[in-house]
Amino acid sequence: MEQKPKSGFRSREMSYSYDGEEYANPNILVVGCGDAGCKMVTRLTNLGISGAETLAVNTDRRRMGEIRANKKIFIGRDITLGDGAGGDPDIGRIAAERSKNAFEEVLGRKDLVFVAAGIGGGTGTGAAPVICRMARDLGATVVGIFTLPLGDMRRREAEPHTPIEIEDLVKTANTTILLDNNRIREMAPNLSQDQAFSVMDQVVAEIVKGIVETITQTSLINLDYADVKTIMFSGGPSAVLVGEAGSEEGSEEIVLSALRSPMLDMNIKRANGCLLHITGGSDLTLKKAATIAGSLTKELDPEANVIWGARIKEGYDGKIGLLAIMTGVGIPDGLPSN
Repeated sequence: MEQKPKSGFRSREMSYSYDGEEYANPNILVVGCGDAGCKMVTRLTNLGISGAETLAVNTDRRRMGEIRANKKIFIGRDITLGDGAGGDPDIGRIAAERSKNAFEEVLGRKDLVFVAAGIGGGTGTGAAPVICRMARDLGATVVGIFTLPLGDMRRREAEPHTPIEIEDLVKTANTTILLDNNRIREMAPNLSQDQAFSVMDQVVAEIVKGIVETITQTSLINLDYADVKTIMFSGGPSAVLVGEAGSEEGSEEIVLSALRSPMLDMNIKRANGCLLHITGGSDLTLKKAATIAGSLTKELDPEANVIWGARIKEGYDGKIGLLAIMTGVGIPDGLPSN
């Protein structure tokens, strides 16, 4: 059938066979590395995630049975004899490098790879950068999610082994999200250390779950993989804002709730990009979501690239959650760097 558009150009409507393959969802993998990373992946698996596979990596054989993930890779068997890296990142690095074939098999043909780890120990600090590099070399967009140790642990965990060089770490992934465990302590000072770490595990799981399911599931406003890749491909050092408020609150108050709770000391005016994910119940309207996105955009540099999505989620009636990944914010003062 011929159609004549208003522009005056003539076009012919074409028919195509469709098997769904060309428009299939991206192939997404979430890797948890070391004790902290494996706990994050276990939390994500317990929450349930649709649209991504999970992989747990560790050098401690005793921990492997406690982990929940789609796949597990036990590394460093010939170096550690299954007893862990002993807090030495060099052992974690060597163990990962010697497992290159196993990693390449599972990382191959992945579009988006999240690598989660706690910085300061041996396996996560040493192996996570190796896995990030392998995934990038195989063509994936890689998002590293690294938690920084509590202030009183930073010096102890970096000695007597190789110092933690955050500047080197962030170069291994396309985007590196840094999360400071001290922020949890500041927001809830009465939590024990284990409780604070558990809260951070939940934050990481929600970050990954929110991004993945907004890409792969029908939402009020979907984030396409192309949108995510636009922000994440060269995001560099990045941080996260997390907030929640009643749905009756104004958009400014909802944004303010997130600005009060940054997961890293940062100046958001330095951000060159923002991936915003809004979650609400059946009372969340498109207009409300757009107003929230507009309110956050006003807080950023006018040149920042902001991409946002919104999702209706069961159990969220009466409240709205906001998750914003701010890319390009740089490395905060006080962290080890070159």
